[in-house]
Amino acid sequence: MEGKYKGKMKKRIKEKHKHHEEVIRKQIEEEIFQEKNVFFENKLKEATEKYVNRIDYLVGANNEAFDMLRKCEAELEQINKAMDGCVSIPNSSADVIVLEENF
Repeated sequence: MEGKYKGKMKKRIKEKHKHHEEVIRKQIEEEIFQEKNVFFENKLKEATEKYVNRIDYLVGANNEAFDMLRKCEAELEQINKAMDGCVSIPNSSADVIVLEENF
């Protein structure tokens, strides 16, 4: 009788060990995948922050360039108003104009 019970005990112990191995393996896999997910989430967050910062920088530079363009356009408008009534002469014509010597 002891032989039968010993066989059953060994089988039961093996099954318990197998179950514990599976549980432990699952826990380890979950931890690893969780760490990988956290790792990839951190990498994604870093990359996203990097690109958001770059976009902010480019938008700021674009706004600065636009402000400079507005100032130049306003200055050009003032110059055009100041030159109102002036006649523009092309360079080819201006080269042949003879100025009076007594001015």
